[in-house]
Amino acid sequence: MKKIAVLIIITFALVGFNEGKTEDKVINVNNEAKSKKEYYVSVVPYVDHDDYYKNKYMSYGSVNVTPTKNEVKEDSKKEVAIEENIAISDYEFVLEDKNKTDEISVEDQEENQNEANFEDEQVIIKDEVSQIEEENDETIEQDNDTGLKEPVIEEPKDEVNEEIKPLGYYSPNGKYLGDTKVKVIDVSYYQGDINWDTFVQESDCYGVILRLGYWNALDKKFERNINEIKRLNIPYGIYLFSYSTTLNGALTEARFTNEMIDKYNLNPTLGIYYDIESWSSSNGSSSNTISKEQYDKIISTYVTNVSNHVGNRFKVRVYSGRWYAMNRLGTISKAYVDWVAEYNSTCKYDGKYSMWQYTSKGSVPGISGNVDISYLY
Repeated sequence: MKKIAVLIIITFALVGFNEGKTEDKVINVNNEAKSKKEYYVSVVPYVDHDDYYKNKYMSYGSVNVTPTKNEVKEDSKKEVAIEENIAISDYEFVLEDKNKTDEISVEDQEENQNEANFEDEQVIIKDEVSQIEEENDETIEQDNDTGLKEPVIEEPKDEVNEEIKPLGYYSPNGKYLGDTKVKVIDVSYYQGDINWDTFVQESDCYGVILRLGYWNALDKKFERNINEIKRLNIPYGIYLFSYSTTLNGALTEARFTNEMIDKYNLNPTLGIYYDIESWSSSNGSSSNTISKEQYDKIISTYVTNVSNHVGNRFKVRVYSGRWYAMNRLGTISKAYVDWVAEYNSTCKYDGKYSMWQYTSKGSVPGISGNVDISYLY
């Protein structure tokens, strides 16, 4: 017995020891990570916007977003079955007898009713004939002086067929642009003084996204552009280029955006966008120091503050390059991306979006030089 007890104790000890080794092995694998220097060694592959130019990159791997499953509520109410008190065979027998009784009763009633009402029907027919003869006599007497009048047939009036406009998007001058994919440009002081009248009359674009500025500085051409756009009733949105590396920086940019919305009484129906991309400043700061977790906090802070300020009347979302969004943003911040830049024949972004900036070398009437053009879906 003692030998058996010793063998059992040794067996349990070995199993526990192996489990501990396995757990440690899993933890070590999961916690294995690249060094910070190695993680931030890469840069974006090409221009995401006019501000910065990059030519080398290394992929960090796409962010796998697991969509949240909707909870399904089970209904606890069940239908209660109605119990039949009469057997099926008995029920059919009773029903058959009842039908026979009803048939006899109906026949008797119909026969009696026909005999009883025959004379009344004859009287009613005579009265109707007499009334018709009297009406015909009165009509002939009224028409003796001028002869019988022919009935006047009114011709149907021609209905005015109003032009029905097809559903979809229209340019500011009323040109139909389609219903699924239309062009939208984004401009800043880089485009200089734009001839907005020419843009309205000759372009095939639906609207424009204006650069509000960067950090807490107003774009040099914003005031001129917004005044012209309001004058010509061009649909528009705005975007702010972000230099935030902290939550305080995000609050600074949110407050600036809110102040400019109030100052210029903005109505950005095409949206308010937080421009998130690669950058470096003269004081040594760089977007490469921002982790995915920090991006989640920065972007959430900006979006929440601006959305609350406008009462959720306009969407507040993120603009970013396809590569940057897929590799540098965290799960939360990536969910805010709605406007994606990828200068290619197709957009290979793996998340949802409503605008795709497909070129930075577009040509639009009223604007000298290159301009960014996006498709609005």
